[in-house]
Amino acid sequence: MRISGTHHVALVTPNFARLREFYTGTLGLPVVGSFPGHNIIFIAAGSTTIELEEEAPAPPAGPAAERGWQHLAFAVEDVEASYAELAALGVPFPLPPMDFPEDAPLVRTAFFTDPDGNMLELIQPLGDRPYGLEMPPVPVQQHADGAAS
Repeated sequence: MRISGTHHVALVTPNFARLREFYTGTLGLPVVGSFPGHNIIFIAAGSTTIELEEEAPAPPAGPAAERGWQHLAFAVEDVEASYAELAALGVPFPLPPMDFPEDAPLVRTAFFTDPDGNMLELIQPLGDRPYGLEMPPVPVQQHADGAAS
């Protein structure tokens, strides 16, 4: 098997209309696909596609350990301006703009929630490394049976 890339990230919700309005209206992301007769749409967010699907009951809210994902990050040119725009629309920000890591910032971030409580992030790289510092290669270990891990 060869994975050629990712296709989408899916969010399920018991309130499809509310989340559709948030992602397409409040955030201004375009709908790029759907399945007729079903409350399922695909929304473009740069090189990532978000699938919104109506499903009841919704996954339980709670700590990240109890859910399948922790947050979705949106790359923006200016975290401060994006924060101000969304905050003015009443979007809640549990974590306002901050530099990370604090001692030698590589990104500026802010975390907000959608109407279902899903955590979302605004992220602005502060230099030419969008994912922080490069990681050293991880050595492949050979097992006695010849399998690699």
